[in-house]
Amino acid sequence: MAEDGGAKNIQESVKVAESKTSAEFVVAIQPQSGNYRDIDLIAAATVTAAAMLFAFFGPVVVNPDFVPLNLLVVFGLVWLASSKIPHIRRWLTSEERRKGQVKREAGALFLQYGVSQTRGRTGIMILVSQLENRIEVMADSGILRVVENESWSQLMNEIQGGFNSKDLPATAVVTVEMLGDFLRDQLPVEPDDEDELTNVPVITE
Repeated sequence: MAEDGGAKNIQESVKVAESKTSAEFVVAIQPQSGNYRDIDLIAAATVTAAAMLFAFFGPVVVNPDFVPLNLLVVFGLVWLASSKIPHIRRWLTSEERRKGQVKREAGALFLQYGVSQTRGRTGIMILVSQLENRIEVMADSGILRVVENESWSQLMNEIQGGFNSKDLPATAVVTVEMLGDFLRDQLPVEPDDEDELTNVPVITE
């Protein structure tokens, strides 16, 4: 998903952004944020049911002795395709569910990597999730206290609009750069700022 060069670029972008603002950034990249096995099952069952109806009521005469085996093969192939091809899962999953899965995963990572433990509560968790085509930016209270809701929402829309499914590290880099530039004036670097969170991205293959 991401080569070493991509990870280094992310790390460098975090370093640069944190030289502009007292915000602290943690970046994670994942192939997916949710478990969609139920979607695979529903897809396989639906196609298998359609195949069964065609076998018994379609215009082609089918030997009933082979129907169970053929249906089993159809079920297995569709289930395998759905579980291995992200586009199928994405197409069969509602946008609301995808958003919710990424938000929940970002919240879990926010706690896992101590983003809420910075001195000024200025941590930001950035999750880039491939299957869902989503970027989730979860900011701590110290960030949200100084930004205007409307401006922040506009920035989130711009960040999401820049999602590049073909280059996830580049997506993460652009996101960090945009956040760093946005927060430079609203949350400038303090003289006693310390690097409290890891700059190394968390990349799951």
